[in-house]
Amino acid sequence: MPCHLTHAADFGALADSGWPALERLRVPDGSAASGWMARFSGGVTRRANSVRPLHPVGDVDAAIRLVERLYREPGLAPQFQLSDRDAALRDTLQARGYVASDETLVMAAPARTVVAEAAVDGTSAGMAVSPDEDWLRAWWEVDGRGGAAERMIAHRILEGAPALYATVRDSRGPASVGRLALVDHAGTTWGGLHALATRADARGRGHATAAIAALVRAGVARGAGAVWLQVLASNDTARRLYDGLGFRPVAAYRYLTTPH
Repeated sequence: MPCHLTHAADFGALADSGWPALERLRVPDGSAASGWMARFSGGVTRRANSVRPLHPVGDVDAAIRLVERLYREPGLAPQFQLSDRDAALRDTLQARGYVASDETLVMAAPARTVVAEAAVDGTSAGMAVSPDEDWLRAWWEVDGRGGAAERMIAHRILEGAPALYATVRDSRGPASVGRLALVDHAGTTWGGLHALATRADARGRGHATAAIAALVRAGVARGAGAVWLQVLASNDTARRLYDGLGFRPVAAYRYLTTPH
């Protein structure tokens, strides 16, 4: 990955733009210059329902208490998305009983590298600029958590940012799907890979690679110079796939959630 792209990118900001929460609130005082961004989306996905620290706050304990009240009022668990640079806040939260989980790697690659490495055997993907019912059903059956109400919220999150949608089909219908958010950031158009899902009985046949290749090719055609994604550090299978496509780790984060 070209160093200038990695150094210029704020991957937390990229992820926040590519997977936007339905509601955002600045903590502690609501001003644009305040330190933390609290995100709310009805509890659907952790990224869209967690606090992202942007700048230090003066009274950390007071800000945490405010966060806890803001999340508990709608029945959500207070949680923070913290990178390695947030070590002091992490220590403070853990002293209050918060538990760390879901260590996640951010991986990135030049878009043309991904296209070159994603050699497929002629498998093609249908492309769209919004998720149709087949796409939504295929993704939700693999990654969805909840019922119709939660899926509706997820649909709103998906369409909160410009994106491309790929569907790879086999004889049984949609076999693999994926989404590429398009985000202009630090002088570069980035593509953010999200919602990559493959039907259980269709795995191991190159469908996910075909979906990624189609998305990134379409992103390049729209000016994307680089691509990022998030993957659980424990997901060895997915990491091997992304390694083979030229992605390399560039950042990491984890969630800290109150147990009560």
